[in-house]
Amino acid sequence: MKMKKTAIEWTIGAAAVLAAVGCATFPDAQETRGTAESMVKASFTAPTPNLLKRLDQDRAQQICSKIGKAELTPAEAAEVVKLSRASIEYPKSGKFAGNWKAGAKLAYDGGGDRIQGGRLEKRAHNGGLCQNCHGLEAGEVNVGNVGPALTGYGARGNSEAIAKYTYERIYNAWTYFPCSNMPRLGATGHLTPEQITHLVAYLIDPQSSLNRK
Repeated sequence: MKMKKTAIEWTIGAAAVLAAVGCATFPDAQETRGTAESMVKASFTAPTPNLLKRLDQDRAQQICSKIGKAELTPAEAAEVVKLSRASIEYPKSGKFAGNWKAGAKLAYDGGGDRIQGGRLEKRAHNGGLCQNCHGLEAGEVNVGNVGPALTGYGARGNSEAIAKYTYERIYNAWTYFPCSNMPRLGATGHLTPEQITHLVAYLIDPQSSLNRK
Protein backbone atom coordinates (compact mmCIF):
# COMPACT_ATOMS: atom_id res chain seq x y z
CA MET A 1 0.00 0.00 0.00
CA LYS A 2 1.42 3.40 -1.03
CA MET A 3 1.94 5.99 1.64
CA LYS A 4 0.64 9.51 1.18
CA LYS A 5 3.29 12.12 0.51
CA THR A 6 3.96 14.53 3.33
CA ALA A 7 3.87 18.30 2.84
CA ILE A 8 7.67 18.40 2.99
CA GLU A 9 7.96 15.82 0.22
CA TRP A 10 5.55 17.78 -1.96
CA THR A 11 7.50 20.97 -1.34
CA ILE A 12 10.81 19.36 -2.25
CA GLY A 13 9.32 17.86 -5.40
CA ALA A 14 7.78 21.15 -6.49
CA ALA A 15 11.06 22.98 -5.87
CA ALA A 16 12.92 20.46 -8.03
CA VAL A 17 10.43 20.93 -10.87
CA LEU A 18 10.64 24.72 -10.67
CA ALA A 19 14.42 24.58 -10.63
CA ALA A 20 14.42 22.37 -13.72
CA VAL A 21 12.01 24.68 -15.51
CA GLY A 22 14.06 27.69 -14.52
CA CYS A 23 17.25 26.15 -15.89
CA ALA A 24 15.52 25.33 -19.13
CA THR A 25 13.85 28.71 -19.51
CA PHE A 26 16.58 31.15 -18.57
CA PRO A 27 19.94 30.70 -20.36
CA ASP A 28 23.13 31.94 -18.78
CA ALA A 29 24.49 35.44 -19.41
CA GLN A 30 26.81 34.46 -22.25
CA GLU A 31 24.08 32.61 -24.12
CA THR A 32 21.68 35.50 -23.64
CA ARG A 33 24.28 37.90 -24.96
CA GLY A 34 24.92 35.72 -28.00
CA THR A 35 21.20 35.54 -28.75
CA ALA A 36 20.82 39.31 -28.43
CA GLU A 37 23.77 39.99 -30.74
CA SER A 38 22.34 37.60 -33.32
CA MET A 39 19.01 39.41 -33.19
CA VAL A 40 20.70 42.79 -33.70
CA LYS A 41 22.67 41.51 -36.68
CA ALA A 42 19.60 39.97 -38.24
CA SER A 43 17.56 43.16 -37.90
CA PHE A 44 20.21 45.74 -38.81
CA THR A 45 20.63 46.82 -42.40
CA ALA A 46 23.04 49.39 -43.77
CA PRO A 47 23.63 50.63 -47.30
CA THR A 48 27.37 50.00 -47.35
CA PRO A 49 29.58 47.01 -46.42
CA ASN A 50 31.76 49.27 -44.27
CA LEU A 51 28.86 50.06 -41.97
CA LEU A 52 27.82 46.41 -41.77
CA LYS A 53 31.33 45.55 -40.60
CA ARG A 54 30.67 47.52 -37.45
CA LEU A 55 28.43 44.72 -36.25
CA ASP A 56 31.50 42.54 -35.80
CA GLN A 57 33.47 43.50 -32.70
CA ASP A 58 37.23 43.63 -32.85
CA ARG A 59 39.25 42.05 -30.05
CA ALA A 60 39.46 45.26 -28.01
CA GLN A 61 35.69 45.73 -28.18
CA GLN A 62 35.13 42.14 -27.11
CA ILE A 63 37.26 42.71 -24.04
CA CYS A 64 35.50 45.97 -23.23
CA SER A 65 32.01 44.50 -23.63
CA LYS A 66 32.02 42.74 -20.30
CA ILE A 67 28.67 41.70 -18.89
CA GLY A 68 27.16 43.51 -15.96
CA LYS A 69 29.53 45.42 -13.70
CA ALA A 70 32.52 43.15 -14.26
CA GLU A 71 35.74 45.16 -14.20
CA LEU A 72 38.73 44.81 -16.48
CA THR A 73 41.56 42.72 -15.15
CA PRO A 74 45.07 44.22 -15.38
CA ALA A 75 45.87 41.74 -18.16
CA GLU A 76 42.77 42.72 -20.13
CA ALA A 77 43.49 46.42 -19.76
CA ALA A 78 47.06 45.88 -20.93
CA GLU A 79 45.84 43.98 -23.99
CA VAL A 80 43.39 46.75 -24.90
CA VAL A 81 46.17 49.34 -24.64
CA LYS A 82 48.48 47.22 -26.79
CA LEU A 83 45.83 46.67 -29.46
CA SER A 84 44.85 50.33 -29.42
CA ARG A 85 48.39 51.59 -29.83
CA ALA A 86 48.92 49.19 -32.73
CA SER A 87 45.84 50.64 -34.45
CA ILE A 88 47.20 54.18 -34.66
CA GLU A 89 48.14 55.51 -38.08
CA TYR A 90 50.18 58.68 -38.01
CA PRO A 91 49.85 61.50 -40.58
CA LYS A 92 51.98 61.08 -43.69
CA SER A 93 53.12 64.68 -43.36
CA GLY A 94 54.79 63.86 -40.05
CA LYS A 95 53.07 66.87 -38.51
CA PHE A 96 50.62 66.30 -35.68
CA ALA A 97 49.04 69.78 -35.75
CA GLY A 98 47.29 71.08 -38.85
CA ASN A 99 45.00 74.07 -39.35
CA TRP A 100 43.07 75.15 -36.25
CA LYS A 101 40.31 76.85 -38.26
CA ALA A 102 39.63 73.62 -40.13
CA GLY A 103 39.66 71.85 -36.78
CA ALA A 104 37.10 74.28 -35.36
CA LYS A 105 34.69 73.42 -38.18
CA LEU A 106 35.22 69.70 -37.63
CA ALA A 107 34.57 70.02 -33.90
CA TYR A 108 31.05 71.30 -34.57
CA ASP A 109 30.28 69.20 -37.64
CA GLY A 110 27.95 66.27 -36.95
CA GLY A 111 27.71 65.03 -40.52
CA GLY A 112 28.88 61.69 -41.83
CA ASP A 113 27.87 58.03 -41.57
CA ARG A 114 24.23 58.98 -41.10
CA ILE A 115 21.57 56.81 -42.72
CA GLN A 116 18.66 58.82 -44.00
CA GLY A 117 15.71 57.20 -45.76
CA GLY A 118 17.64 53.94 -45.99
CA ARG A 119 20.56 55.62 -47.70
CA LEU A 120 23.92 56.81 -46.47
CA GLU A 121 24.26 60.56 -46.76
CA LYS A 122 26.77 61.67 -49.36
CA ARG A 123 29.68 63.44 -47.71
CA ALA A 124 33.27 63.91 -48.80
CA HIS A 125 34.37 63.80 -45.16
CA ASN A 126 32.80 63.06 -41.79
CA GLY A 127 32.63 65.55 -38.96
CA GLY A 128 33.98 65.15 -35.44
CA LEU A 129 31.09 66.66 -33.44
CA CYS A 130 33.29 67.13 -30.39
CA GLN A 131 30.74 69.49 -28.84
CA ASN A 132 28.40 66.55 -28.41
CA CYS A 133 30.46 65.40 -25.41
CA HIS A 134 32.76 68.31 -24.53
CA GLY A 135 32.45 71.95 -23.65
CA LEU A 136 34.59 73.81 -26.18
CA GLU A 137 34.75 77.59 -26.40
CA ALA A 138 34.18 79.82 -23.40
CA GLY A 139 30.60 80.85 -22.70
CA GLU A 140 28.89 78.06 -24.63
CA VAL A 141 25.92 76.34 -23.05
CA ASN A 142 24.66 74.05 -25.83
CA VAL A 143 27.34 71.41 -25.34
CA GLY A 144 27.61 67.92 -23.90
CA ASN A 145 29.16 66.97 -20.59
CA VAL A 146 29.99 63.30 -21.08
CA GLY A 147 33.65 64.25 -21.35
CA PRO A 148 35.65 67.04 -19.71
CA ALA A 149 35.48 70.62 -20.96
CA LEU A 150 38.29 71.37 -23.41
CA THR A 151 38.15 75.15 -23.08
CA GLY A 152 41.68 76.48 -22.78
CA TYR A 153 43.23 73.10 -23.59
CA GLY A 154 46.21 74.94 -25.09
CA ALA A 155 47.39 75.91 -21.60
CA ARG A 156 49.16 72.55 -21.64
CA GLY A 157 51.47 73.92 -24.32
CA ASN A 158 51.94 73.11 -27.98
CA SER A 159 55.16 71.09 -27.97
CA GLU A 160 55.68 68.12 -30.28
CA ALA A 161 55.13 65.74 -27.38
CA ILE A 162 51.79 67.33 -26.46
CA ALA A 163 50.69 67.39 -30.10
CA LYS A 164 51.49 63.70 -30.49
CA TYR A 165 49.76 62.80 -27.24
CA THR A 166 46.65 64.75 -28.27
CA TYR A 167 46.67 63.13 -31.71
CA GLU A 168 46.81 59.65 -30.18
CA ARG A 169 44.04 60.48 -27.72
CA ILE A 170 41.75 61.51 -30.56
CA TYR A 171 42.76 58.68 -32.89
CA ASN A 172 42.19 55.98 -30.30
CA ALA A 173 41.56 57.08 -26.72
CA TRP A 174 41.75 53.50 -25.50
CA THR A 175 45.51 53.79 -25.89
CA TYR A 176 45.45 55.77 -22.65
CA PHE A 177 42.05 54.96 -21.15
CA PRO A 178 41.01 51.38 -21.94
CA CYS A 179 37.31 51.02 -22.75
CA SER A 180 36.48 54.69 -22.15
CA ASN A 181 33.41 56.31 -23.73
CA MET A 182 35.56 58.37 -26.09
CA PRO A 183 34.88 57.31 -29.70
CA ARG A 184 37.87 55.77 -31.47
CA LEU A 185 37.62 58.36 -34.22
CA GLY A 186 40.69 57.35 -36.16
CA ALA A 187 40.77 53.62 -35.49
CA THR A 188 37.23 53.21 -36.82
CA GLY A 189 38.00 55.24 -39.92
CA HIS A 190 35.45 57.92 -39.04
CA LEU A 191 38.10 60.64 -39.29
CA THR A 192 41.25 60.65 -41.39
CA PRO A 193 44.71 61.29 -39.92
CA GLU A 194 44.73 64.69 -41.62
CA GLN A 195 41.40 65.65 -40.06
CA ILE A 196 42.69 64.66 -36.65
CA THR A 197 45.72 66.94 -37.09
CA HIS A 198 43.29 69.82 -37.59
CA LEU A 199 41.49 68.94 -34.36
CA VAL A 200 44.85 68.82 -32.60
CA ALA A 201 45.63 72.32 -33.87
CA TYR A 202 42.23 73.54 -32.68
CA LEU A 203 43.10 72.26 -29.21
CA ILE A 204 46.70 73.40 -28.84
CA ASP A 205 47.27 76.38 -31.16
CA PRO A 206 47.59 79.58 -29.07
CA GLN A 207 45.64 81.46 -31.78
CA SER A 208 42.74 79.02 -31.71
CA SER A 209 39.38 80.40 -30.64
CA LEU A 210 39.31 77.57 -28.10
CA ASN A 211 42.25 79.13 -26.27
CA ARG A 212 41.27 82.79 -26.38
CA LYS A 213 40.65 84.36 -22.99
